[in-house]
Amino acid sequence: MARGQGKIIFTASLLSFQGGKSVVAVGVFNSGLLSRDRPADGMKDDYREAPPAVVTRARAIAEVCAEHGTTLPAAAVAFPYSHPSIINVTLGMRTAEQVGRNVELHSQHIPQALWDDLRAQELIRSDVPVAIRAGRSARCR
Repeated sequence: MARGQGKIIFTASLLSFQGGKSVVAVGVFNSGLLSRDRPADGMKDDYREAPPAVVTRARAIAEVCAEHGTTLPAAAVAFPYSHPSIINVTLGMRTAEQVGRNVELHSQHIPQALWDDLRAQELIRSDVPVAIRAGRSARCR
């Protein structure tokens, strides 16, 4: 996914090696880049305007998500759960509409084939875990 998503997984990996610590993932929309079904030019990535190559990559991920009947924001919410140390994904929100949307995103089913295709197209790294894990089978199968 985007650089922020990689930081979440990297941090989770480090902490899990340091005594089985748990991690709460935040910032999964990466300042907005992953918050829309189709990222637009000028969107933010790490609180700065996203470089064109990053927007292009996010759009490519969005296309694969659409092919699997899901959205980029739903995949962004589900992605951190692939790491065994992630125990929660917390989303920021300011309005009742955002609360409803985020509840919906958390409840969406993400097919395992999405992650396989993203790996095959080198849109996520091949060493990032994206397998089904206990307690998450309703989200990622």
